[in-house]
Amino acid sequence: MNKPAQRQYAVWGGIAAAALAGIALIAFFAGRLFTPPPPPTATPLPTPPPPVVTIQSIKAQAKLSTIEYNTVTEIYREEVPEGWFDELLGTKERLLMLVYGDVQAGFDLEKLKEEDLWTDGKRVRLVLPAPEILSTSIDFDRTHIVYYENNLILEDNNPNLQGEALEEAQKAIEEAALKEKILDKANTHGKLYYENFLRSLGFTDVEVVTNAQVFEE
Repeated sequence: MNKPAQRQYAVWGGIAAAALAGIALIAFFAGRLFTPPPPPTATPLPTPPPPVVTIQSIKAQAKLSTIEYNTVTEIYREEVPEGWFDELLGTKERLLMLVYGDVQAGFDLEKLKEEDLWTDGKRVRLVLPAPEILSTSIDFDRTHIVYYENNLILEDNNPNLQGEALEEAQKAIEEAALKEKILDKANTHGKLYYENFLRSLGFTDVEVVTNAQVFEE
């Protein structure tokens, strides 16, 4: 092969090499241009602190009423005279009252002790004291005397007759509430209340029980 032909092949070889190099560079930069950047590294979120509850915060609610019972009772009181004349005539003092009352039952949280509350991370166990009657009251706006008779002749009327009737009515109202299982209902509502309360603080494993003490019905 003559020298001009060799030079011509060398020129074309150089051009081809340059072209290949250019194509490689274009492909490299095109790949960099159209390849999406890698996703950013996720930053781990800090672990939230465990929920906190103290026995003092629960005891601060003092007496928690979880149920109210309303009823009405009829009370009859009779004052038999001691004097011979009134006794002979059969005279007496009589009173009939219709008494309305309210009974509230729940928990005396001041009885809680430190060992009644246990927590471990998001787990919590609360032991409530036994439910009890917190108050029994007379609704004087609705209570009224249905019948009153005093035909004593030689003796004065008994000024305490109405008070004695109200005292008897209060006991009867409380007994009626107990017969209606007010303590069982207070226990059920109280446990549900504190289960929801503790979950609202962030606890996920919640157990609320009542003290093993037997409460009277």
